[in-house]
Amino acid sequence: MPCQRGLIALICLTIIVVITTICQSFHTNFLTVGRNGTLRYEPTELDLGQMRFLAGLSDSENLRQTVQRIAIKRVPSTSGHSKVRNYIVDYLKKLNWNVELDIFTQKVPIMSAVTFHNIVARQNPRAKRYLMFGCHYDSKYFKDFDFMAATDSAVSCALMLNMATILRNQFHNRSDISLMLVFFDGEEAFGEWSAEDSLYGSRHLAELWEQHGFLDRIDLFLLLDLIGASDVVLRMNIPSTSGWFRRLVQLEKKLFQAGILPLQRPLFKFEPGTDIDDDHLPFMLRNVPVIHLISNKYPAVWHLAEDLERNVDYNTTEQVALVLRMFVMEYLNSAPSTSNTVYQ
Repeated sequence: MPCQRGLIALICLTIIVVITTICQSFHTNFLTVGRNGTLRYEPTELDLGQMRFLAGLSDSENLRQTVQRIAIKRVPSTSGHSKVRNYIVDYLKKLNWNVELDIFTQKVPIMSAVTFHNIVARQNPRAKRYLMFGCHYDSKYFKDFDFMAATDSAVSCALMLNMATILRNQFHNRSDISLMLVFFDGEEAFGEWSAEDSLYGSRHLAELWEQHGFLDRIDLFLLLDLIGASDVVLRMNIPSTSGWFRRLVQLEKKLFQAGILPLQRPLFKFEPGTDIDDDHLPFMLRNVPVIHLISNKYPAVWHLAEDLERNVDYNTTEQVALVLRMFVMEYLNSAPSTSNTVYQ
C-alpha cells in the first residue's frame, strides 16, 4: 500500500508540473525562430507613444510613387524588367543598403533561355541573423495584353522599399540581427503553372543558400503577395508560425484602439487560411519559418489588364504598411526613443 500511495503521489506531482508548465507557456512572450526552432526570442513591445511616433513617419506619396515606378510590364528579359530591377537596386543603394544580385540562366517554356536576377538587400551585412521580407518583382507574360501587375506584386515591392525609407533613421547596426529584403525574379509561370515552370528565383536562391549554410541565419521569413485591393484579407496560412502571425493581429488591434489606422476594419485575421504555392515554398521545405502574407481573397483584377496602379486601394495598403512597420521595429528590438517627443 505505501508503494501505491507513493506512486499515486508521484503521478499527481507530475501532472501538477505539466499543468503548471503549460499554463506558464500561455503567459510567456517567448517564441521560437530559426530552422531548428531552438532559438527562443522575445521582441521588445512598443508602447503607445512609440507606435504613434512610428505611424507619424508615414510617407503616402512615396508609397504611391514607388508603386507607379514598379507597376509596368516587367516580364523577365524585357526592357521593363531591367528598368524595374535597376530602380530597386538604385533605390536601396541610395539608402546605404548592401545590395547583391543572384544571377542565373535557365530554360523556360515559350521564351527559351532566360537570365533571372534575384535582388538581395541587407541593411547590415555584418549581422549574424536576419528578419527576412520577400516579394516577387517580375510580371506574368500574357500574349493578348500588357500586364502591369500592380497587386501582383508591385504593391508588395513598394511596401518593402517604403519601409526601408521610413525606418532609415530608426535602424541600429547591431551585430546580431538585422533586416533583409529579397525581391525574387521569375515567380510567374511562362506557360501552365507547375513545379518546373514557376518560382524560378526562389527555388534557385533557397538551394544556393542551403549549400552555403546561409539559411541557418534566417530567423523568420515574411512573404508578401497580392496586396493592394480594397477587400484584402490576411489570414494565418501556416500553423507553425501562428504565434508570430498572432502578434501581427495584436499590433493591428492596438493601432485600431489608438485610432491610428485609416480603416474601421481589421485586415489581419487570426483564422486558418488556405496556403498556396508561392516563393516561400522552397524555403519552407528547408525548414525556414515562414509567414505567408497573401490575400486569401484574390483581387478582382488578378491576372487581368485592369491590375493597374490607379486601381490600388491605398487605405488598405497603408494599413498593412503600418502593421508591418510596428512588427519590424519590435522584432529588431530597436524601438525609437520618445523621451524628447510630445504626443497629442
